[in-house]
Amino acid sequence: MRRFRSWLDATPLSGLALDVMREATGRSDPIEPLRPARAVALRRGLRVAFWSLVGGVGTSTTAALVAHRSAGAGGAPVLADLDRWAPSLALRAGVQAATAADALLRPGRERDCLSRWSDVPFLPGAPGLDAMFQSERVVDLLARVAADDALVVDLGAGDDALDAGVLAALDALCVVAGPRASQLQAAFCSVPLLRAVPCRVALVLVGAADTDAQRIAARLPWPLLASIPSDPYLATDAFAARAPTMAAIDRLIGALS
Repeated sequence: MRRFRSWLDATPLSGLALDVMREATGRSDPIEPLRPARAVALRRGLRVAFWSLVGGVGTSTTAALVAHRSAGAGGAPVLADLDRWAPSLALRAGVQAATAADALLRPGRERDCLSRWSDVPFLPGAPGLDAMFQSERVVDLLARVAADDALVVDLGAGDDALDAGVLAALDALCVVAGPRASQLQAAFCSVPLLRAVPCRVALVLVGAADTDAQRIAARLPWPLLASIPSDPYLATDAFAARAPTMAAIDRLIGALS
């Protein structure tokens, strides 16, 4: 075995393997980030939403990663896009199917509107959702499409996405923030908007190192559930992720469950 390892180390394969692992992890020492992490599933019946005051932080991406990672652990939640202005998940999924607006017009048949995004039951968003958004109907829609399964909701961005009725039906609202000046300003401006929210509020930081995330979280009133490191795959909207990113998603799911 030692001779085989010595031979392998002397071939170009070893260098190629290290380059691949470094690209996958973003680290010069790739071993620690590649230690196997057990995927975690969201608790059945859990209702969690992701939101930010401004767009472009990573709210939709984080919601989708949580749903898919949970499905990979054997607990597929329903992923619902309730972004009223710029629903983007269907574009990423390449799904052309019934939307949340269609489901609102089919009382009693809401689950028939669910499509599939890989292993995740998915309800795409609708650009015209804001015009027909009624709190009671939307809450009923979410309850019917999720049933006893976990539910992950992408609320999108903006203060008008914080509907009191929808928030009251949630177990947790994750405020997604980033380390850029405009993103931090948005997070601080979110504090008065969320003082009377009737569900648990927590913080998720995207694109921040752990030490920076701790400093930011210390200045905000919500507990930090996870800091998702900077990831070039997510930055290019490729919907792929490095190993440290998935480890952070696992920690997020564990904290929520």
